[in-house]
Amino acid sequence: MIAQILIADDNVDITNLLNEYLTRRKHRVIVVNDGFALAQKAAEHKPHLIITDVQMPGAYGSSVYQVLQKDSKTAGIPILFISAHPFEKLKNILPDDPKTRFLKKPIPFDKLDQAIKELLPMGGYIP
Repeated sequence: MIAQILIADDNVDITNLLNEYLTRRKHRVIVVNDGFALAQKAAEHKPHLIITDVQMPGAYGSSVYQVLQKDSKTAGIPILFISAHPFEKLKNILPDDPKTRFLKKPIPFDKLDQAIKELLPMGGYIP
């Protein structure tokens, strides 16, 4: 099975680009545009991976991470944080967790592919 990936970003151009790229790679993609929808859809669909902007309306991706960690159904979901801000500016609000990664926008697709390979079994192909 191909991975089910939840993308959360308030920038529609980013979600469209990621959706198109990941769909072409045969992943199943769910798109939301704010932090509240991210928490709701993660609990509902239990995706294999979440790609989320750090700063969004409703709730920051880093805040939603805390909510997801408190729910046994979503605590194990790997999260790839993305932001236009450099990591150094955000490191105080991002978790230090082996199942998370960070990429700066614009997202280089080779680094996106590498992060997916690191975070998911078999590089995104779920047995």
